[in-house]
Amino acid sequence: MRIGIDIKCLRYNNAGIGRYLRCILEALQKIDSQNEYVLFAPTKTPFVPTAANFKVQVCKSEIRLPGILWQQSTLPGFIRENDIDIFWGPEQTLPVGNTGRAIRVLTVHDLVYKRFPETMVKSVLWINRLFGNKSIEIADAICPVSEFTKDELFHFFPKIDTTKLHVVYNGAKAPTTQPATTPRNNNLLFVGSLEPRKNLPALIHALEILHDNGQDISLTITGPKGWRNKSICDILSKTPVTNNITHLGFVSDNELSELYRTSAAVIFPSLYEGFGLPVLEALAQRTPVLTTKDSAMEEIAGDFATYFDAKDPESIASAIKSFYNNRTAVEKKLHEDAGLNKLLEHYSWENSARSLLELFESLTTRRQS
Repeated sequence: MRIGIDIKCLRYNNAGIGRYLRCILEALQKIDSQNEYVLFAPTKTPFVPTAANFKVQVCKSEIRLPGILWQQSTLPGFIRENDIDIFWGPEQTLPVGNTGRAIRVLTVHDLVYKRFPETMVKSVLWINRLFGNKSIEIADAICPVSEFTKDELFHFFPKIDTTKLHVVYNGAKAPTTQPATTPRNNNLLFVGSLEPRKNLPALIHALEILHDNGQDISLTITGPKGWRNKSICDILSKTPVTNNITHLGFVSDNELSELYRTSAAVIFPSLYEGFGLPVLEALAQRTPVLTTKDSAMEEIAGDFATYFDAKDPESIASAIKSFYNNRTAVEKKLHEDAGLNKLLEHYSWENSARSLLELFESLTTRRQS
């Protein structure tokens, strides 16, 4: 097979979908030496394949275009010229024009543009509305990253062809260091961009509630600046607990791994996620997790996390207090319960890559037959 992949986000996106794509490409290179991969980008990208059967093709347009316009206007011609058998769109959109004989596969991470449109940058919202819906319509196969996201597709697209849906879960990298055997620090760790959906103001309010009741909790924040974050930054600077908060910004994979390994717990109060990758990455480091109930995170973490109502700061504060009161028991469960090992074996990037590759092969076989 000749497999084409849109990697335009790897030019600049090291978090979110960019992180997802890098991890799954690394895993694909380890498990597949037979098929040919053409990685399409509008300009030079820092991602450099290590396998001989993977190559980056820079597909420049006559004028410099935003990524989505390049995808819609320039990319289809290169897909046809390269005689691609399978084209995979990992960013929730596909070229809607003529891509020749290529079978089109779409990954859907979430439907935040349907569920919480007010939390999105207007340009991204309109890209999803214009091209996300159409991509779901024209895709030959759709890969939601969780059962939660699959259910969201059913909810918002009730007429969707169910035979097109194939859940391909995200994974977690193996720790770059051994899980902590010495005492961790007392900090909570928040991993995520400063944007409305991540619900950081509610977390700060919860810390204020604990502060007013005589319990000061230190919080480390890491992740990109995000968008619509002025009010969030104002809250961070003016809150009575500001001295207990450290904002590191974006950090490298190795630095993030060390933060997971040494923090008391990861707290992830997001209002909406299609998967919730920081939750799984934390569990891979045997780091306790506090996160949103009735969410994709509950599907992924199961009994290995503490849950709260993310819309209620009192509920978040109560979960934090309960964790610190029962910290030893929580840590013991993560180190001794064999069920966590099974969970982590299931949610590996290698399994993700293998599921995707098996889907590619089945689609090609189906066409040939």
